[in-house]
Amino acid sequence: MTINIFKARIRSPKDALIHLAFGCTIGYLIGFLLIFDGDYDISEHISLVGHEKPTQKAENFNLRCVIIIHRATHKPEKIISALSDGYTKHCQETIYFTNNQKVFDKFQSECFLNITIIVQKVGEGPAKKTTWEEPSGRKNGQKNHTMYYVDSSLNHFYWSFYQYVMEFSSKVPSQWTFIGDDQTYLIVPNLRNVLHNFDSEKPVVLGKVRDTSTFFSWLFPLSSFKKISVRGGIVFSNSAIDKLSACKGFFFARASDYALYDCSDSHNVQIADPFDEDALRLFNDLPPKQIIAPDSKLFRTSSMKGGKCSDHAVSFGQLSEKDMRVLEYGMTLKVFGRGGLETSESNETTTT
Repeated sequence: MTINIFKARIRSPKDALIHLAFGCTIGYLIGFLLIFDGDYDISEHISLVGHEKPTQKAENFNLRCVIIIHRATHKPEKIISALSDGYTKHCQETIYFTNNQKVFDKFQSECFLNITIIVQKVGEGPAKKTTWEEPSGRKNGQKNHTMYYVDSSLNHFYWSFYQYVMEFSSKVPSQWTFIGDDQTYLIVPNLRNVLHNFDSEKPVVLGKVRDTSTFFSWLFPLSSFKKISVRGGIVFSNSAIDKLSACKGFFFARASDYALYDCSDSHNVQIADPFDEDALRLFNDLPPKQIIAPDSKLFRTSSMKGGKCSDHAVSFGQLSEKDMRVLEYGMTLKVFGRGGLETSESNETTTT
């Protein structure tokens, strides 16, 4: 007995339609699960910060600002100029790190005071240091800046690079250290008010904390899906840096976002994600315009509703040089009925 396989495969239109509908249903379900955006706040780390009463300026408040210049940054000299005209004026110390040799050589030749070869290494080579001064007429700002060149093919999204920057920039202890990149903008007066609620003597890390678990996370039980966003900038107490500097091992994540959370959790470092009274996040890894009015749905990979920016926001991420200029200008405006930016000794707040 012989069977004609070609005739055996022939199905009625009804069977073909049923199979097609079943296949489309399974495909749609799998596709929906794959694009499902598992991005949640972690309630145990949320820290509500009150701003009802004006807070007094903290005594002996010391802030070190560490800024990482990415190798692929377009026109980095404009970014550095915007940062120098902006929030770095309120930092007691500003340190730049870059793995872009051309950027380092440019500032080394145009505005250096001295150059030192640092014997410590990250990745493939030593770090070089150059220091320059800003015009003496600048008000309310520190004059000395330091730039380090790190000979490495990695960037700050890799934990080994980020950990090196964190550890190397803090050889001289500072009360608080902010680490951001060339697309992050910090609002120092608002950060000062937030830090009133934390003890700088204890190991504390402040930033945007998220849980990125999805439906398929159970397939990887040994992987961590919780992170502290590097793009939004992160604030460390000095004791937190000491503990995180010792976090080294094969089983920790290579990505800075996830390694920061894992290391903080395993080394008993307090993780705080500050929110204001209106339940609005203070550390943001997106620019204000994208938070308030998200991009067109045509160009988005996940659904995102328009939101609000807190008046007491501490940081924004993924900003261009023009965005930084506009943000700095907006903070200096005094709207009728609102306080605007206050820089007096008695009170220092800002609205965005």
